[in-house]
Amino acid sequence: MRHSSNLNLGWLSAFDAAARHLNFTKAAQELGLSQGAVSLQIQKLEKALSASLFERRGRHVVLTDEGYAYHPHVQEALEALSQTTSRMFSRQTRNNVSIACYSPAFVEFCLTPLIPDMMRDIPELELTLTIDYQANHTRFDKDDLVIGYGSGDAASFVPLVQETVTAVCTPAYLEQHGGKWGQCVLIECAGPRVAWPQWCAATGIAGPLDGRVVEVNSLAAAIRLARAGAGVSLAAKPFILEDLQKGALVEAFSGKCLPGKMHGFAAQQLENARPIAKRVARWLLERSGRSIPSYL
Repeated sequence: MRHSSNLNLGWLSAFDAAARHLNFTKAAQELGLSQGAVSLQIQKLEKALSASLFERRGRHVVLTDEGYAYHPHVQEALEALSQTTSRMFSRQTRNNVSIACYSPAFVEFCLTPLIPDMMRDIPELELTLTIDYQANHTRFDKDDLVIGYGSGDAASFVPLVQETVTAVCTPAYLEQHGGKWGQCVLIECAGPRVAWPQWCAATGIAGPLDGRVVEVNSLAAAIRLARAGAGVSLAAKPFILEDLQKGALVEAFSGKCLPGKMHGFAAQQLENARPIAKRVARWLLERSGRSIPSYL
């Protein structure tokens, strides 16, 4: 087999179209080529790979095992190339910065309130904002900036906001239940965030935890439940500062906090970002009071 760098993009496009349609004529119509040209492109690809990708059955074709396994990878690569090209060179999207965030709570409580000022300070900016629980691992080729959630390894992570986990409820709920809060309703967030037993052990809070548990997969939902007076919730301080300042929520144990994980950028992606995306990242870091990497 020849080295993959010898593969022609036209060959891969022809293979993708033929694999989707299972018909060389329809593939040719989609690509604006003759059927013979599509067939020739695929023959060249098969020769380069030393593998048969289709079985010809009269006027019909079917994918071989190798073709069936290869096609999703080719399709994904062509789509990624198309999206990147459009994002970088289209007149309509040249000033658009796409941001993917792992956490809906981060978007709602930290990022969204900053967007009006950001749009004012970067007047040519357009934004595409996506919330994706898989953003930590799967969106680096799709978006200009990915704000992930992790431990904050200095070599690969540029921290933006650190969570500090505390227990909160409404003032009325705390007044009603007092020291028996652990026997009432305990709200926690499923996933990578800390649960009640771990939080109590780490903060030195003693007492039984035999109350009913409400578990949700959204920290924003856990905060809303606490606001509604449903119970005592574990919440991250950056997201509840306004509620604490206004008195809508209070800490069940003042000063009892547990340092949590961080929201931030992947350093490698940030270093290789487009200039306008770097401006957005620099703006967010400045507003968060964080140090600015030299490459920004």
